[in-house]
Amino acid sequence: MLLSSQPSFSSYADESYSYYAKILGNAYFYELPDEKTSLFTIPSTYFVLLIGEEGEFYKAKYLDIYGYVKKSDVTPMNGTPTSPYPNQKFRNYNDGGLTVYSSPSASGNALGKLAFEGQYLLYGTMIGEEMFSQSTNVWYYCKLDGETSSIYGYVFSYYCDLFDGFIENTEYFPEITEELIFTSTTTAEPQGGLSDTVVAIIILSVSIPCLIILYLLLSPSKKGKLKKHLVRKKDYYEFNEDDL
Repeated sequence: MLLSSQPSFSSYADESYSYYAKILGNAYFYELPDEKTSLFTIPSTYFVLLIGEEGEFYKAKYLDIYGYVKKSDVTPMNGTPTSPYPNQKFRNYNDGGLTVYSSPSASGNALGKLAFEGQYLLYGTMIGEEMFSQSTNVWYYCKLDGETSSIYGYVFSYYCDLFDGFIENTEYFPEITEELIFTSTTTAEPQGGLSDTVVAIIILSVSIPCLIILYLLLSPSKKGKLKKHLVRKKDYYEFNEDDL
């Protein structure tokens, strides 16, 4: 017996949504949803991609890194910019190389060195230690690519040139004023009919007895016993009751 069943529930769907948000004022990019973990100032007029939320923070993507921005610092917009992130570089002119630190201070951990006259993408700036008097307290947050991995950190901007400020991004879209929804979940709803579990039980309850009967009919020992009880009567067989 074959039983066909219809799914008792609709399929489960889980879709994620993201939104671009423009930086209209001063905004930091954070490593964690905590104001104490700020990494750098995001260039004004550029965008971050919002991919979730956690308390007073949005989870965000900026260039190739993930972190957080404060909800109050960004303006979600209904549109997709063609150039959401800056693409401006700086050059190291310190002939001894320029150390990349884990924090905007010479007391931070040394992570690597930028090559002399090497050019690197600038993610953003951060106020930190003034390494010597009448120099600067501005540090650049950048990436140093290695053979197997990349290093992210800070370099002292005093030894950098070719950067005179970020070019303004003039792209603008209608602002989103309602609450952002990042995940849409369609919950399964009953569609009527038998459930999958009930159908499976019915199939098993019908199939097992059929298999047992089939086994008894085809078993060699059972076939031999059955043959002993058959008596030929001309063109047909008759069951011999004396053998029972």
